[in-house]
Amino acid sequence: MDAAEELDIVIVGAGICGLATALALHRKGIKSVVLERSERLRASGAAIGILTNGWRALDQLGVGSRLRQTAVLQQGKGEARGVKRSDLIDILAQDLPRGTIRLGCHILFVELDPLTNFPILQFRNGRTLKAKILIGCDGENSAVAEFLRLKPKKVFPARVMRGLTYYPSPHGFAPEFVKTHGKDVVFGRAPISENLVYLVLLLPGYPKGIYF
Repeated sequence: MDAAEELDIVIVGAGICGLATALALHRKGIKSVVLERSERLRASGAAIGILTNGWRALDQLGVGSRLRQTAVLQQGKGEARGVKRSDLIDILAQDLPRGTIRLGCHILFVELDPLTNFPILQFRNGRTLKAKILIGCDGENSAVAEFLRLKPKKVFPARVMRGLTYYPSPHGFAPEFVKTHGKDVVFGRAPISENLVYLVLLLPGYPKGIYF
């Protein structure tokens, strides 16, 4: 068996949280490595709403100004904008040094080195990696959360459907989040740009024991 690679800081998960954490460390001159299970960045998904404090954080990371170029300012107090998830992921990744993100890293489990007490990551391909600091940003089915024996995840008692609609011509919607309530149903709409609209539909939860 090959000797385990040793790294100082390892972040598991190249989603928004993992990439933002790596970029924050990079801005402070601290090197890290981000491990992603997928073979490419997880840019799937629709959009997210970012409020004033979120934009302050993005400004500290040095990416806020670029994201604002394609995000419509919503009416109301403070700064609220909708951002395509793929845009956010791509811009965070672009500002990281080459080699920071490693794709296709499927972690089977994490254990402690009996001599140093540093975490050791065991990969599906048989390789191992030892980290002095391990940061878990791997979301659902987290190998890091299982290693730490965190409480099991809870099921959200509702279904949420999100999507983006593209209009070939400008849609003409006002720059605001419009929310409509029905019986146990909530529908929301917010423009992302003059051609792109974010839609969200909140429905009652599935019967007990049936979840997707």
